[in-house]
Amino acid sequence: MRKAVGVWAALGALIVAAGTAVAGGSAGAATTSGTPDTQAMVRAVASSAQTAARGYWTPARMKSATAVGAAASPAVTASPQATASPQATPTPPPGTPDPVYFNGVPTVGALFFTTGTQAHFCTASVVNSARLDLLLTAAHCVYGSSGYATNVAYVPQWHQGVSPYGAWAVRSITVAAGWQQSQDPNLDFAFLAVTPPAGTRKPIQLVTGGLQLGINTRYSQAVTPVGYNNTDDQPIKCATRSLEFEPTQIEFYCNNYQDGTSGGPWITHFNPVTGTGTVIGEIGGYEQGGDYAWQSFSPYYSWSILRLFLQAQFR
Repeated sequence: MRKAVGVWAALGALIVAAGTAVAGGSAGAATTSGTPDTQAMVRAVASSAQTAARGYWTPARMKSATAVGAAASPAVTASPQATASPQATPTPPPGTPDPVYFNGVPTVGALFFTTGTQAHFCTASVVNSARLDLLLTAAHCVYGSSGYATNVAYVPQWHQGVSPYGAWAVRSITVAAGWQQSQDPNLDFAFLAVTPPAGTRKPIQLVTGGLQLGINTRYSQAVTPVGYNNTDDQPIKCATRSLEFEPTQIEFYCNNYQDGTSGGPWITHFNPVTGTGTVIGEIGGYEQGGDYAWQSFSPYYSWSILRLFLQAQFR
């Protein structure tokens, strides 16, 4: 019993929850309940495939990779961001802010992968975990109609062709059964475990820092979404607010969040130097993140994502 209490106390330091206990027996009951569609589906990546992924992603391939949705992709059946023509795009609400280009932060990076013969990228972030090795991204970035993405590697703070922390090969991909079976937009999130690049022995969280996972937080609050779009080789960030779109989905307004920003974290209490804070969403969910560059969506983080988070790190 003492060991179990210690585990929950440790998890309490990893997770920010509003209105519900995270540590202790009550949280244990909550996180082990749920429907079968929230069960974890884990894809293990062989060590040989991890080595191949590191070798595949040369600087030239990273630079030439296209964002998910920017070209026909056998793994993705709909565009995650901004594919409507300018004539069909509604006008953004008055006061919609513009993003700022910057060189990024250690906790957020580009997620490179292949689907068939095509090289793509999304955005991902490091989340605090017991094993210190987990990333968070959108499920539609790593699992689609043709199955799991391949040659998956994460490059923290990638900008202008620079990879300050190297490429971290993904060794497991965890998505919810409900996403795998029907692409349920309320389950459009995934956790990836990564291994260090050559010459690095520490797990990624001890190298880059990480974000706390926010569960059952307020719908409306100040957030800084960070992402890599398909028009530039620098990430963008924006000072905006999350809003309730429906009980299971949240949204924000900010211009120029296009293809490639899928999986990008929505960070509260954002530290612009370290990149730390609390992640309460990631671009995905409804319309796989949104059809218009000024409007982005995320699944609302509640017990479904917490259940998957626990299964991913105690796999």
